[in-house]
Amino acid sequence: MIAHLLQYDPYRELNQLSRRFFGTTTPARAESARMPIDVREEDDRFVVEADVPGLAPEDLEIVATPERLVLKGSRKTGSENGTLRRERSEYAFERVLALPRGIDTSAIEATLDAGVLTVRLPKRAEDRPRTVAVKATQANKSQSE
Repeated sequence: MIAHLLQYDPYRELNQLSRRFFGTTTPARAESARMPIDVREEDDRFVVEADVPGLAPEDLEIVATPERLVLKGSRKTGSENGTLRRERSEYAFERVLALPRGIDTSAIEATLDAGVLTVRLPKRAEDRPRTVAVKATQANKSQSE
């Protein structure tokens, strides 16, 4: 089911086939996975949502600079002792997103709820759009009378 999230690796396929026939004597290497994301813009912030099923907050790392946002994560499967069948492999991912100008990196927040990582990137107040009121000049006031 998550196979479509992994990049195709012919060596991984051969290793999996070999483990099915002969068993495994060494732990499988960590797989590299793709993390699907959604990005949306709101009035005062950008929001990034990423699917990270089965991960805990300590499995994730978020690094923000003025130019980019890096989302990293990994899942370890644990001990091989007593495992009769293993279909869920270890994996790691890293996504790098270019950030637009005007993000307040000191106020970035991240939450994890039901396998969805949500990162809120607030815009700096001075970079947010604002409505400018138009005032009439004296010449315009006398013309309208």
